[in-house]
Amino acid sequence: MTNIFRFASIAGLLVISGVASFAQMGELRADIPFAFATPNGGELPAGHYLVGRMSQRSGLTVYRFLNVATHQSAIALASDAVKRSPADKTFKPELKFRCAGDACAIAGIYRAGEQYGDGVRVHLKNVDPTTQIAEIAIPFGE
Repeated sequence: MTNIFRFASIAGLLVISGVASFAQMGELRADIPFAFATPNGGELPAGHYLVGRMSQRSGLTVYRFLNVATHQSAIALASDAVKRSPADKTFKPELKFRCAGDACAIAGIYRAGEQYGDGVRVHLKNVDPTTQIAEIAIPFGE
């Protein structure tokens, strides 16, 4: 019984510390007006999202996308550094999506004041390789 109590106490502390570290990284809000593909092959619906950086280690940053209304979430692993467009001098926080027709996928996450962001690799399903890809920026809100 003592071992079960000790295990439950440690598990509870880990959960609390995980939530605290997630909150310390800060969450950003974004209204995404279209469904988008996630790195694990799924899709999240259009809606209001909280995006938080969960961890950053050895060139790999982990983000969580949480749909506020549906409570659906996805984890995105960002392993590539991506540079903002030379025309972008504002350095505002934003999400970048790659879209072809009706198919969109998260491509990058840029924090405020930084020239480089975190790139996310997502394959656009059922898209002809000759189709032109558009990049769409969605600003983070308050």
